[in-house]
Amino acid sequence: MAIISCPVCEHRISNKATECPKCKTDLTAATPEKLAAKHRDKMLRQSQSLMNQSMLALLLFLAGFGILYWWQPENGSYNEYVSTAAIALGFCWYVVCRARIIWLKRKK
Repeated sequence: MAIISCPVCEHRISNKATECPKCKTDLTAATPEKLAAKHRDKMLRQSQSLMNQSMLALLLFLAGFGILYWWQPENGSYNEYVSTAAIALGFCWYVVCRARIIWLKRKK
């Protein structure tokens, strides 16, 4: 018995396993074309999820700037802290999402 990687999720499984316990891929009836199609679908779903997250991060970032620009909160007020936190969180989240997208594309 040898330990191999699942062709779809790359989880470590036995070579005698009939299905992957993590992604539930049936390994007995799987052809290389079907496995490649499942892998492509998984990568596409991950890519779309990361794009959606980066869009939400950008909206959070812009909302923080919008609060600072239009409301012009006083120094030390609750609104100023919320807008500054939104800007910082949105920026960091966006950078992390973009880095994960680049890493995912290189992984292909």
